[in-house]
Order: sequence, then C-alpha cells, then structure tokens
Amino acid sequence: MSPSTSSAADSPDAPEVPATALDLERVCTDGLGYSGMPAYDRTKKTVHPAMLMNNPGDSWSQFEPPAGDFPKGWILGYSGKPADAELVVCVERTKASPTGKKCDMESDDGKPFTVSTYNTSYRLKVVEARTGKELYKYTGEAKSDECPMYIFTSEGEDKDKYYNEVRPKDYRKRVQPFIAP
Repeated sequence: MSPSTSSAADSPDAPEVPATALDLERVCTDGLGYSGMPAYDRTKKTVHPAMLMNNPGDSWSQFEPPAGDFPKGWILGYSGKPADAELVVCVERTKASPTGKKCDMESDDGKPFTVSTYNTSYRLKVVEARTGKELYKYTGEAKSDECPMYIFTSEGEDKDKYYNEVRPKDYRKRVQPFIAP
C-alpha cells in the first residue's frame, strides 16, 4: 500500500485493536494489551465485558460458554466484537495426570474403543484488554473419576485420551468481582 492510500489504522500512532478474538492470545501469553480497546475502570458500577480465551494444551482459541453459564453480557460471544472487551479471561491447561480409569466408548460408526481419563491442572487469569495488566491469577484442578458421555476430538488429537476440563462453574465466582458491579 502506498503512503497516499494508507488509512489511519495503518498509522503507528493509531490506537491498536484486535482484528479477531485469536489476536487476544498475546494478552494471555505476553501481557500485551491493545491501546484502542476500552479502558477498564473498576469504580464504574457496570458490567465490564470480557472475552474468554481457552488453551486446552495446544493453542489458544475463543470460548463461548453455553447460555446460562454466565449472566448475559459478561462474556462476549462468537458474534461479539473482540475490540469491545474490557477484560480477557484466560483459561489454560498446565498439566495432565492419568487417573488410571479406562472408559469403554463407541465411535460414530459403532466401533468400540477405550479412553484413558486424565485429571488436569489449569491457570485462570483476568487481564485488562487495553493494558495487558494482570488483575487476578488462580491455579486450580479439574478432577473426576467419571467416564465422559461423549468426547470431541480434532484432527491430530490423541483420540484415546480424555482430559477433565475446567468448566465455567469452576471459575465463575472468581471472575465475578472483576466483571460484574
């Protein structure tokens, strides 16, 4: 692009905003905020919208919890604009340890297979989207000796392992003081 056709957004002085939710990975991993995002002011008695980012062990992605897991307006969904978030909630699996439990499952095509279950440790952080400042950090565990009803796997994932996942109910009360009035 030539200088005569560049926009204000291309200017090094223009406030920076994330183009997609995936751009918020740097807020979770490096504490680098986006200068064009809304300022977080805890003294304002209003909901401070957050984008929820999840890293189950391989890469960061946006996570939209099922309806009802958080009050309306707390977490920006897939249709929300990442640039509207005041906070980024980062949930990252940090460790997995075998439970010793094996679960008999059946694939979509009816073939039996066995899954080993794993307890997981996770790190939860609440970070200001604009500044990258960490406001809260917590380390927890997701443990269960239950077999899953079903599992979803992606290309390249080990299909015979099931990792107990941290669920929104596990950290909802921990993020509430930062998001809600």
